[in-house]
Amino acid sequence: MKIIEVDEELYQYIAGQTQSIGESASDILRRLLHFSSVKSAVKTEQVFAPETFIAPQQNENVEPVQEMRMQAASEAPKVTTKKQSDEAIGKIVEKVRALIHSADFQQESKAVVRFLAILRVLYRTNPESFAQATESLQGRTRVYFARDEATLLMAGNHTKPKQIPDTPYWVITNTNSGRKMLMLEGAMQSMHLPDDLIEEVRAFFTAN
Repeated sequence: MKIIEVDEELYQYIAGQTQSIGESASDILRRLLHFSSVKSAVKTEQVFAPETFIAPQQNENVEPVQEMRMQAASEAPKVTTKKQSDEAIGKIVEKVRALIHSADFQQESKAVVRFLAILRVLYRTNPESFAQATESLQGRTRVYFARDEATLLMAGNHTKPKQIPDTPYWVITNTNSGRKMLMLEGAMQSMHLPDDLIEEVRAFFTAN
């Protein structure tokens, strides 16, 4: 992977050619130049360790963002059967509560660290439901979740994208604590998690 610098006018043109969420700058240029698409021949296997709290190294940069539109939780795709749904939801609730009740999480003062840690648990407990939830979240002028950093950078120069630990997802982090909670709330509602769990999580963001 090579890094090139482009001027602002060219950057805006490339960004304006995006046709789908997750399309990288390289994908866009290949399409515009009529190059064949490149797909990796090797699949990366994810190895998951037991649930632990992982803190990112960079500090949070708090900036306002454009208003977010969220689909109602009832619009999210449903699990095949009620039993499967109840079991999946129960597992997520258990993992999230274990995280937020942990000493490391409760002692952590940075909202961005807590934000990424909760997203990590949501994905690792149910990747399919997490993928559906993030697709239901969108901003007026930017993408909030993507599978590569370039997509988020193309949506804004100051998005501060970070990779959610142990996942293939990236998320913008230049939002204040309240906006981070709105993103978490939207994802958790789309994953059909109970309101009482969402309120437990909210307590860690309203005071930051």
